[in-house]
Amino acid sequence: MSDKITRHILLLSGGKDSTALAIYMRDNHPEIEMEYVFCDTHKELPEIYEYLARIESYLGKRITKLSSEEGDRGFDHFLSIYRGYLPSPQMRWCTRQLKIEPFEKHVANDPVSLYVGIRADENREGFISTKPNITPLYPF
Repeated sequence: MSDKITRHILLLSGGKDSTALAIYMRDNHPEIEMEYVFCDTHKELPEIYEYLARIESYLGKRITKLSSEEGDRGFDHFLSIYRGYLPSPQMRWCTRQLKIEPFEKHVANDPVSLYVGIRADENREGFISTKPNITPLYPF
């Protein structure tokens, strides 16, 4: 059994579901020491960064911004590697390369409760890490 304290992390995508979950958790579970994380694909609309500043202010916590190992060679770099094939539900290279892998590196081997803001009707496969130290939670 690990002596490490479990980290509670909520990934923000910039969408309504993860935003609603962040607000819900802040308002209904203030006792949880939540970390907020955003994985930057380097193809975000300018409004996303404005949103992050607003939600950061509302939550009263800094949002950690992660990027892929490739640094500033985000989406376009991987689009080239995948020969122009856009990400799809069948080929989630964007999710894996630009979101899951940077997140896994960020948490390393720490035990993590990962709060995932997806709708009940969404397929959960492909959205989360399969590392044994990361336990996904779906409060909605």
